[in-house]
Amino acid sequence: MKTIASLVGVFFAVILFGAILGFCVTLLFIYSTNFVVGRDLEVTSITQYLSILFVWGGAATIGTGLFSIAYTIRYPQNGLARIITHTVLSAVSWLVIIPLCLVGANKFEDIDVYNRKEAVPTPKFFRPDDGNLYYYSSVDDTTKTATGVAFKLQDINNTSDDSVLLEGAPVFQSDIQPFSDILIYNTLSISSFLDTVLPALYYNNKSAMEAFSEGLIPWLAFASWGLALYAVIGVRRLFQWRLLNFCVAVLVYLAICIINLSYTLGWDGNIFNLITLPNWLLNCIIAAILSCLGILLSIFRPDPNMEHVE
Repeated sequence: MKTIASLVGVFFAVILFGAILGFCVTLLFIYSTNFVVGRDLEVTSITQYLSILFVWGGAATIGTGLFSIAYTIRYPQNGLARIITHTVLSAVSWLVIIPLCLVGANKFEDIDVYNRKEAVPTPKFFRPDDGNLYYYSSVDDTTKTATGVAFKLQDINNTSDDSVLLEGAPVFQSDIQPFSDILIYNTLSISSFLDTVLPALYYNNKSAMEAFSEGLIPWLAFASWGLALYAVIGVRRLFQWRLLNFCVAVLVYLAICIINLSYTLGWDGNIFNLITLPNWLLNCIIAAILSCLGILLSIFRPDPNMEHVE
């Protein structure tokens, strides 16, 4: 009973830690992408803070299943009780906590963390852009025009002067999405991982809200993702070594998440150009395969994780 209580404690601790971590990362991302050198930093509103917390609370809840499975591998005693606990926590996650997070996020101000504002560069700073070095002595924020000078970067160290005086010229802004200032863009860089994951999470949250607002059946179809993740517990006794079982569980868990995020980003479920499956059906097939595997393993072989119990 003590270990079951600790599993429930880990469940809620993961949600809390994941929500706080995601909140901090998102704020750093928002402030760095919207910051323009020379301007005061715009503070995000309290309602946006709350919206971000709820969004990441729901996202963190998706990951709780993996910690629950890892816990059953590490502490395999009373396996039936742990599987029942894992089942209850998975149901609570997708039928209670995630819907509540969606409702909470929807009540507050939405924020698009990936699309930057059309900010105007500030004067008195050198900004390299498109092979030129721009220096604006004054900038009109209303008309987005500036007075200053532009140099060719390759001519900076030459004796010739190819500078061009700017008078009422439009400010130059290249595509540096999602950053607002070329100076910040050149200082910071977004990894390809974040460049892929952030929009995927953002649009997945939008899809979840749409499914939830449409009623019970659309939400259950979306929540089939949780059914597939729940069934990953079927691989917990696949190999003789506990660490290998955990690694396989992590890989399968991540694969299911990637498949479902791919649906959000536009994949139509076409498998090998042979058959197209809707999201909910593919998740149900994955859940059925993993569940059958887990049942067969439990019948025909003892739990190898028990051999490592200390």
